[in-house]
Amino acid sequence: MSAAGFYSSMRTSTLPVAALMCEEHFCDLPEDWFIVISDIRNSTAAVQRGAQNDVNLVAAGSLIAGLNIARSWNIEIPFFFGGDGGTLIIPGEILEEVLGALRQHGENTEKNFGLSMHLGAVQVRKVYESGHYIKLSKTRLVEGLSKAIIIGDGLLWAERQIKAAHPSEETPQHQPALLDMVGLECRWDKVAPPKASQEVICYLIEAKAPALQLQVYGDVLAKADAIFGIPALRNPISTDRLKLMLSARKMRKEMLAHFGQSKRRYFIKEMFRTAIGRLLHGSKVRLGGYSSANYLQEIITNADTLTIDGRINTIISGTQEQCQGFLAYLDAQEAAGLLRYGHHINRESIMTCYIQSRDKGHIHFVDGSDGGYTAAASQLKRKLAMA
Repeated sequence: MSAAGFYSSMRTSTLPVAALMCEEHFCDLPEDWFIVISDIRNSTAAVQRGAQNDVNLVAAGSLIAGLNIARSWNIEIPFFFGGDGGTLIIPGEILEEVLGALRQHGENTEKNFGLSMHLGAVQVRKVYESGHYIKLSKTRLVEGLSKAIIIGDGLLWAERQIKAAHPSEETPQHQPALLDMVGLECRWDKVAPPKASQEVICYLIEAKAPALQLQVYGDVLAKADAIFGIPALRNPISTDRLKLMLSARKMRKEMLAHFGQSKRRYFIKEMFRTAIGRLLHGSKVRLGGYSSANYLQEIITNADTLTIDGRINTIISGTQEQCQGFLAYLDAQEAAGLLRYGHHINRESIMTCYIQSRDKGHIHFVDGSDGGYTAAASQLKRKLAMA
């Protein structure tokens, strides 16, 4: 097996995530792989001025830029969406190309959205040499869609190194790659909770000791299952609440994220495709093999509502009673010194999508519409600063 095939050859578990939280299901990362992190500077201020959709579009775009390069090399890689940034773990063969593409994405982002980004890479070997802990597992939450899980504080340490670096030291200066953002779409309206009585809450949960993450996160996820039910029952996205928007403003922003400039042909073609999508919305009519009803159901199953990257990042919908019960549990665990957490209540959810194909090959990155993960992260940072 080549080093580049490490992740694709990993055993994929089908256990519930809570049951996956055992040492036997995790392995070390190859020392010669790299952790690549992109993070929007001052994202809290951007969200406060109403740019939450832009923040999510740019964050998802940073993942898609890297995923498309890996796909062109036929390499499967772990990735993690964080609301205002993203993390990729990649082999050295594609490092220069990924960094070049992300640098180009960052330049487009600053020019068109007024958002600047931290960007950098840290070799996994340096994480181990620094005494930090990082292990990886792979699970399949739904048919055909696998997801990486990281335990340990290695990604958080790498993020701190990249953010602390002087801009000229963040990444080596390679020739920029051709930016490929194929599949990036942002055409859905804000999504109300499945029922009017429900709330949508983003949580960031961090075990106080990296060595206790498996135990703490296993308990947290098991408690979420006990309070809210299986993950499908706490999904904030439901088919009857999805509304496809025919918005020139949204399409223009998607186009700028793709190309960094206006492309008239792309704009007209995609507006036409979206208009057709609106006409077929929810119907069982098949057009060229595409079924809107099937696609909508797959959006629910392929919604990225749980990320574990050394922290638990999750967006949950539930009744006020359920949410209060879960917050009371987290408060008790925090008081016992086992974890710290941040949370934020949202009126709705927002989605940015990565569409490789409309037949199961699509991922939908979900965040809260009112600050979501960014606001929850700010609350957690304040708690960590006071510790």
